[in-house]
Formats: sequence, structure tokens, C-alpha cells
Amino acid sequence: MSNPGVPEVTCRVCKQERATYDEPDVKSDVLPKFQLSPGDYHKPGQYYYGVRVVTGSMAGAGTTDTDVYITLIGDKASSGKVGISGWLTALKGSYSSRTFDDLVVESDGDLGTILVVAIGNEKEWFADMGAAWYVDFVMVHNFQSSQNEEFPVYHWIGDGDYVTCTAHTTTLKDVSNNPILVQQREAQIAQQRQGYSWLKFPDLGMPSGFDDGGKNGHKANIPADEEFERVKLLDFTGNALKAAAAVGIKTKFTTLDSLHAYEKLATTMRTPEVKLYELNRWATDVEFGRQMLNGVNPVVIRKISSLPDNFPVTNEMVQGSLHGGTLEQEMEAGRVYLCDLKALDGLPFREGYYAGAPLCLLYVNGNDQLVPIAIQLKQKPGKDNLIFLPTDGYIDWVLAKVYYQSANHQFHQLATHYLSCHAAMEAYGMGTMRNLPDPHPIYKLLRPHFRYTIAINVRARASLLLDGGITDQTFAIGGEGRRELMRRGTTSFNIHLTNIKRDTKERGVDDPKTLPGYYYRDDGLKLWNAMESYVRDIVNDFYKDDAEVKGDSELQMWADDIHTNGFPGYHGAEDGHGFPKQIDSKETLIELCTLIMFTGSAQHSAVNFGQYEINGFVPNCPPGMRRPPPTKRGADYQDLLEILPGKLASFLTISVGSALSQYSPDEIFLGSFPAKRFTEHKVQRYIQQFQKALDDITGDIEKRNKTLDVPYKYLLPSRVTNSITA
Repeated sequence: MSNPGVPEVTCRVCKQERATYDEPDVKSDVLPKFQLSPGDYHKPGQYYYGVRVVTGSMAGAGTTDTDVYITLIGDKASSGKVGISGWLTALKGSYSSRTFDDLVVESDGDLGTILVVAIGNEKEWFADMGAAWYVDFVMVHNFQSSQNEEFPVYHWIGDGDYVTCTAHTTTLKDVSNNPILVQQREAQIAQQRQGYSWLKFPDLGMPSGFDDGGKNGHKANIPADEEFERVKLLDFTGNALKAAAAVGIKTKFTTLDSLHAYEKLATTMRTPEVKLYELNRWATDVEFGRQMLNGVNPVVIRKISSLPDNFPVTNEMVQGSLHGGTLEQEMEAGRVYLCDLKALDGLPFREGYYAGAPLCLLYVNGNDQLVPIAIQLKQKPGKDNLIFLPTDGYIDWVLAKVYYQSANHQFHQLATHYLSCHAAMEAYGMGTMRNLPDPHPIYKLLRPHFRYTIAINVRARASLLLDGGITDQTFAIGGEGRRELMRRGTTSFNIHLTNIKRDTKERGVDDPKTLPGYYYRDDGLKLWNAMESYVRDIVNDFYKDDAEVKGDSELQMWADDIHTNGFPGYHGAEDGHGFPKQIDSKETLIELCTLIMFTGSAQHSAVNFGQYEINGFVPNCPPGMRRPPPTKRGADYQDLLEILPGKLASFLTISVGSALSQYSPDEIFLGSFPAKRFTEHKVQRYIQQFQKALDDITGDIEKRNKTLDVPYKYLLPSRVTNSITA
């Protein structure tokens, strides 16, 4: 804030002390009370303010810069830049992580009530030697009025940077009569928009993201607040290198001439919790059905009341798999389901690899188990497009399931995982950073769910999704097929695909009585309801009615930017993909905020962290096949081995699956709030209620999992990350 609209008076630091704290996530109420006072420095006619600056606990949070400053802006005057280090820092050492500095600022004039705190980091000659500084919060004690205020910061402050913060959570309406606070918000949004520019993808049509200046991830100009912290960066890089090295060495000296050879590759990095290779579990119908419900792509299955015209399964074909009724009767009873991967139809393939566009019919049998009963590997029916059945030869039926899983693998990674989670969350995060200032309640509510998302997506576009990159070398559909699948996926994409309440109802899979054992649905709905209750409490607290939502100009800018720029309509799709251009009610706001929270936490955890378990044993879910879908029956074991992927594709699949499905040492899980952005006691109560609900859900899941042959753990709150970090 270059001109806060109040006069500037001369201020100086007259006392300064430094201490450290031990807690990894410090809060103001666990720190010692502010003890400094002007004491002997007190002079008549002067005004005194106590200031506590708390540096974050993460690695690298401190700064070697000796030229940091603070500005106190009150309703009567501003302090201007007050150096808070200088010779004191030179004597005592640099600002390091887990420290708090207590200062007494002497002012020649009365600043009044402190409304805004600005904290900055001046650029120095040796700025590349660790000048970036992470500040958790600032506390200000007014010695004249004995008033204390806490100012949440939670920003990295780089060379030449500064941030401004206010003490209270407010909408623009709440401060509209205070020009100082209005200016702080406007200045912050203008500053943020300079650092967060949209990058659009008209060719692929996918949601827009962060523009890294065309660097393709190489030394990308990612804002410090979005970049991996040092621990995460080292862990992410180390995991990728370890996986590549270990699997690469094993692959080099392994001949993939048996299923046991794939098993040895699958255990190179670690032993998965579910050992699909034991007793050929992966090849069973029950395991296949389990993965349709509770694997990494549990969002394709839907209930049907009639067969698609292009899937001519007859009652005679499947009668042996049914229990008591005809196919038509079982469909009417709600026990027949379909998985249709038509999005892959007609895609080109890379040389030497193939994929189908399969349809799979599934049935809830007499043991309440979902099992496949018919699989067609291509969309257009015909004599050369067989419908495979459980009554076929063992290898023929196994191969049909493997071809389905291969297509499923590719669709999952590009559509379910990247487009619906990664890309969507980046668009939400960009819109939030560009339009909502730090004091805004919706900013504070959503900010924890964008941690690392820009950083991981920039790296994904520079490696996994780059033309000729890892995905193009792994998937059967190759580069052009990948691009076309993303175009198709985006054209049909709607933000409510990750609204588990809407989506399960729309797919007809919301009833546990007709579709038991769908733990993704059961656990996901519990988490959605807990999040929705938490969001509702906060929205109701800051907006008394729909008119206040409509009248929040910052909120409406947020919606318009995400609708128009975050989800532009390409290839025949409409702008917004379901995200409204304006928000006209509290209910709409509650649903959108719950959707964003759920997508970045629970939905991504459900479709990401099982990748090593599901894809690591490559025959279970291969990234491509080395022969076209079979047009006749009679395959044998050797055919299966010759059809499965070769060394490079297997190596890349296991390496990527291992790297992406590990939690980092600095992971933050759902319900944890290391950054205390909300300082209000009432919101702290809402947070405690949310945490209690998560504890109850944990108890329910753990109790149920004790009864299961394969426990479903992906949506345990203790395993649900707050944001997309891998």
C-alpha cells in the first residue's frame, strides 16, 4: 500500500528480543505472553506498540536477509517502513525457522487502531543466498489502549516483496465504509493478478492453469506461495529418482517371461498392501468387480435398465451367471451395471501398442458381490468384435478383463485423475488467488486445499503430459491419442462429476441396498456431508441472506473469472462447464465450496493414492497392449505374456505409480489447519466440530474395515490429503 490515505509519522524500533518455539504448528495462544515494554526507553509524547513477528516452522522459512521491515497502518497514521533487523539481526543471527521476534516500536505520533500490517523483505546484493522468508502471523499490542490484535500472514516474502494483512475475516461489505481496508483489498488483488496469469489450452480444451512463462516447468516462475517447500521438493524428487533407479535396474536384468517376473517388478519399491499377485487374486471376477467399485477409477460404473444398442448381450449368453431371473428382470431389480469406455473409441495408437474401447456388463450376484458377466472390447458390434463371457476359456476371459483394465488405466489417468481433479483444482485455485483478498472468508476457507497444486501441475505438464513425455511413451494411445482423449474428456467434463452426491445419484449407484460394497460411495458421502456442514456454518456466519451473496463484488469477480477463464468452452463445450458466471444464493455458494474442498481432498485421494497398488502389478491394469483386441477365442498363457506391455512401459508405469502414490513428510491431512487463517473464536468452534465429525467417520470406517477381506482405506480421513500434492 504505497499511499494508505493517512499521514506517515516517524517510527523506530527501541527494543527487540528473539526466542524459538518447539511446536511444528505454532498458534498465538501457545506462545509466551508478550513481555517487552518501553521501560526505560519511554519518552513523554511518544506512542508505543508491541509487535511480535512469528516465522514459520518449515525448512527454509527463515531468511539471511538483514533488511526486513514492517509497516503499521492505523486509522490515524502510518508508521512507514520500520526496519526490524539491521544491527540487531547482524548480532543475533538471521531470521530462522521456528522463531518469534518481539519488538517495541516507538512512534512520534498516535497511529490509532492498527488496521493493516505490511511486512516486507528488501532486495539485497546477495539476494540469492536465502532471502525468502515465511511469516506465519504478526501480533500487535497497543500500549496506549492495551488492545491486542492478531494479523494472519502465511505467505512467503521474497526479495523485494511485501504482503499486507488485516486482523479480521471480512467481506467487502463489512469494510466498505473504511477506505484504508478497501484499498488494502484492492491493492492485494491487483498484486496477485500480476503474479497469477492464466494459461489457456485451446487445442486440448482442458481447464486453464498457471502461466509459467513457457518454461515447461524448467525453472518455472511459480509464486513462492505455490512452490514445493524444501522438504516436499527433496522428497518428491527423491521418490521419483529412487523409483526410476530401482525399477530401472530391476527391469534391465529381468526378462518378462512369466507373471512371476511382473510380480518381482511390482515389489521393487515396496510391498503393496493388497497383493494382487498372490493366488492370482488379480485374475478373479470378484477382484475385478471390487476394483470397479473401490479401485482408483470408481466413477465409471452406472446402473442400467436396458442394454445399449451397440452391446447385444442376450439372456442366453449370461443366464448361467444370473441367479433366478432373466437379464431383463435383473435389470429391473437394479442388479445390473455397465462400465462403458467409449471415450477411447477410434483413438490412434503408438507403434506396437493397442487399446480397446470396451463395454463391461456387471451383476450383483447372490453373495452381494459385483462381478463381470460380459465384456465387448470395441464399440461397434460385429462378427470380429466378440462378446467375452465367464464361460469362455480361462485365458480368453482373463484377457478380456485385462483389455478392459488397460483402457480403464488410460482413461483414469487422463480424465478421472488429471482433468477432473488436477486441472479443475488449478482453475479453482487460480480464480481464488486472482480475485479474493486474504481477509475474505471464502479465501480462508478454500486456501488450504490449493497447497502445491500449481507446483505439481506445472511439473506434470513438463514431464508426464509433455509431447513425447512419459505418458506418450507409456500409454498405448500415444501422443495424438492422449491429446484427443483429453479433448473428448474436456468436452464432456462438468464440475459436478466430482460432486459425489450428484454424481452417484445421476449414475444410479446411490442405493447401498441394490449395490452393496461400494465403499468409495459410502465413505465419500460421509466426508461430503461433514465438509458441507462445516462450509454451511461459515457461509451462514458471514452472509445473512442471498442478497449479501449477490452483492459481494469480490465473490462475483471470483465466479466470473473461473467461469470464463478457468473453464473456457472449447470444442463445442459451454463456458464454465457447470461453474456459474454469478452466484445468486447461499446454497449455490455452499455447494461450490464443498465441491472444491471435496475435489482437492477426498476425490483426489480416492483416485490417486491406490495407483501403486492397482497399477504396480502391471498385468492387473496395463497401460497398453501389444496386440489388437482379439477377434477369436483360444488364447493361451504364452499369448497373454506376449500381449502384456514390454519393459519400458512397465518400468515407467511402476515408477510413476510409486512416486505419485506416496505421502510426503510434510503432508497435511484433512481436518488439519496449521495455518490459523481464521482467528475468530466462532470459526474455531466450527473447525472443532468438523474435526469431531472426521473422528467419527474414522471410527466407522475402521470398524467396517475389520470385517473386510480387502479394507478400503483411501478415504480414511487420516489418509485424505488436504490438497493435491502428487
